[in-house]
Amino acid sequence: MYELRKATIEDAKLLFEWANDDEVRATAVIKKKIVWGEHINWLTNKLKNNQSHIYILTENTNVNIGIVRFDKEHDLFVISYFIDNLHRKKGMGQLILQLGFEKMRKIAPQSKFKGSVQKDNMASNRIFEKLGFRLEKTEIIENNTFNIYFKDE
Repeated sequence: MYELRKATIEDAKLLFEWANDDEVRATAVIKKKIVWGEHINWLTNKLKNNQSHIYILTENTNVNIGIVRFDKEHDLFVISYFIDNLHRKKGMGQLILQLGFEKMRKIAPQSKFKGSVQKDNMASNRIFEKLGFRLEKTEIIENNTFNIYFKDE
């Protein structure tokens, strides 16, 4: 059984390892590896911020599969997610976003969402399209081309 649980500071090491995965860094806006001290400061601040919602997808409550984050910016939530390399190419990206939207509908029922996906990340682009996002524009961010998707809930 799959479920989302709120991330805690006890997840710091896991999230640090996931964030520094080579494939995750390759598709991220900022490509450089993350430093531990910066990660702890970032995570501590995110967990204290009621405008940020971080969830970990688990299977049977003991297998961690991935993370999804919703950060409130102005009138919408910006989405960030990634899947552990052992669970990629199994439909977990779509599942984590679907479950994340269900959680967010309870927290903020009239929410709007934004996702930025590297143009050549075909898997994530397909996920956003399957979930009903509309491609609004393509833009260059940090010398990489990203598709910018929006969804009104």
